[in-house]
Amino acid sequence: MPNKIVFIQGSPRKKGNTRSVAAIAMEAALEAGSAVTEIDATKLEFKQPGCIGCQKCQASEKFECSIGDEVGRTVATIPQYDAVVMATPLYWWSFSAQLKIFIDRMYSLSKFTDSWEVRSALSGKTLALLATAGGSIENNLELLERQWKNPADILGCRFLSCLFPLVPPEPGAFAKDAEVVEKAREFGRALASAAP
Repeated sequence: MPNKIVFIQGSPRKKGNTRSVAAIAMEAALEAGSAVTEIDATKLEFKQPGCIGCQKCQASEKFECSIGDEVGRTVATIPQYDAVVMATPLYWWSFSAQLKIFIDRMYSLSKFTDSWEVRSALSGKTLALLATAGGSIENNLELLERQWKNPADILGCRFLSCLFPLVPPEPGAFAKDAEVVEKAREFGRALASAAP
């Protein structure tokens, strides 16, 4: 059975650099035998922008958001994948706002006790990050990476990342650079081999 990978697209730029390098990584994962799905978080409809802290997901045994909108329904499908990749440009040292709405709702995929013990539908899976930024890795992309690695560690997940610093703002030429292409392809192959 092939490794199932989902890429959650967080870039609002349809022809931007993040989507371009993610497409290369997805193609490499497919070539390596994985089943790859893409979810465009920027197009999902929502009743509330993110988690509202109602705690109904914690009171339920189901791993799902109680807000019955498209974001909540889509988040509930995430445990069926072996690897979950967040693809985002760096915006103000963090995820894009469109992707953050999706990530906040992922709270519903874990149950937390009063003593902060965690039971998660994501445990044992791979959480991964593909991110682009106009600036450096230090004090920039590494801050975003930490925001995804820390939950991976707490939930008992493997973590992979592929960071692209110093990306020019204009879309197009960046994803044609041979080193960029190989780095994205290597990431796709690593995802394909990260089966549980």
